[in-house]
Amino acid sequence: MRKRMDRYIGDALKEFAKWYVEEQPDWLGKERDCVNAFVTRFLSKTMETGAAIGSYGQIRVECAVMQPSVEEPPGVRKYRRASATKDIVIWRKETDTTWDADWQAKNAPRAIIEWKTSRSGRASETFDEHDRNWLIDFTAEHPKTVGFLVATHSANGERYCKWAKVSAGVVRKTHSLP
Repeated sequence: MRKRMDRYIGDALKEFAKWYVEEQPDWLGKERDCVNAFVTRFLSKTMETGAAIGSYGQIRVECAVMQPSVEEPPGVRKYRRASATKDIVIWRKETDTTWDADWQAKNAPRAIIEWKTSRSGRASETFDEHDRNWLIDFTAEHPKTVGFLVATHSANGERYCKWAKVSAGVVRKTHSLP
């Protein structure tokens, strides 16, 4: 049983990548298809009481989270809206949301996964810059939240899945298949 969120998600991403690249190379799915396949087939696979994710209710797809409060330049918020929608958000409890009693975006989740899928052209060597910078800013401000950048690509006979953990404002080692 995985109790650490980063390992729990990392293991699920490894299994998804193997399935996506090696076991189902003809499967066609856009970004939302990939996100839903990941959540329903791989992230939820080892859920149990006491694990990093104990129930489906903790997982949200297309969920609002508060924006980082970074100012660039000083006095000007880098992220202007109070909240942003993220691909996959994992909360501590089933009833958690970003909102406080005054409907302000105040609560930070345990994990945020940002996903991009490309279906044409050549595969990008880098993760989406906005998602990367957003997760760096968010996890620097909320070090108890772990982030993941995920990229899938399927075009011109090329297929891959890569991911990287973002924690405490730093992008860690990138993993990929192939």
